[in-house]
Amino acid sequence: MKKIFTLFALSCGAFAAQAQTFWTEDFSTGCSQGNTASSYTGVNGAWAITATGTNDANANQWFVSAAEAGMGVGQCGDGCLNNTNLTNRTLHLGNTAIALVNLPADNGASYVNGGFCQSFNICVVTNRRAESPTINCTGKSNIALSFAYMEGGDGTNDDGTLWYYDGNAWALLMNLPKTPLGNCSPQGEWTAYTINLPASANNNPNVKIGFNWVNNDDQTGTDPSFAIDDITLSQVTTGMNQIDASAISVYSNDDNIYVRSSYAYRLLAVTDMLGNNVKFTQVDNTISLHNAVNGIYFVQMDVNGTRITKKVMIQ
Repeated sequence: MKKIFTLFALSCGAFAAQAQTFWTEDFSTGCSQGNTASSYTGVNGAWAITATGTNDANANQWFVSAAEAGMGVGQCGDGCLNNTNLTNRTLHLGNTAIALVNLPADNGASYVNGGFCQSFNICVVTNRRAESPTINCTGKSNIALSFAYMEGGDGTNDDGTLWYYDGNAWALLMNLPKTPLGNCSPQGEWTAYTINLPASANNNPNVKIGFNWVNNDDQTGTDPSFAIDDITLSQVTTGMNQIDASAISVYSNDDNIYVRSSYAYRLLAVTDMLGNNVKFTQVDNTISLHNAVNGIYFVQMDVNGTRITKKVMIQ
């Protein structure tokens, strides 16, 4: 049975949220390989790597390089190892150098999934978190975290998670969904993600965000590993915006959602009624949801710096 998508406005006008970005991290540019994240210092300060459990001698490692280039949401993973014109660096999880098999460090968002510990002493159990510099959220509230990412692995065995530090302790913020391969197999597809930080981030000068990776060394798990780019923190205030709502339309047909807009826009996320992010694929102005079930969904878009949320029913 074909699903029917019906659009509802969230208010009588165009309901939106003014999003004022106050912190960004794009990991700079440069075609490089093997630069560890612990040696990266950006405009906001230095990133750090923390062990969150056992790490073997050849454990997967965090890098900041263009070996996995930031290709943009909806695009397939690629890097300067394949095309020297690609210089947009990202934070990503890759392999260490393993001389026994002539494997160089950092092949982009690719990892050794294990299985060689007893036979060749190549042991890769991994528990490592990449941590941002301290983020000063003084004077900010209703803070949204947005970024592009790709993630593969093996369920929760080889897995990427999002963490939050309130100045006192780290806490798990979200076990991020695996991103689609689409036509990008065996590479990943860059996917947008947005989540609100806890209220404890409001007016807090000591916030950090982190990305954790685990690998259980069982030789099960597929690329990509875990890569992140274009991180932003924004203060969000809701209200009526100044955008002409009639210039933006969202409709559906054949199980797809279509966007028509006179404005440039960026798709941020699609969430269900519980606030869970739903996997989707975007090609131009077409949004395809993955494994959608009947219910209400919210499509979040950034239009000229203004966040707009559209309510869609699938039935």
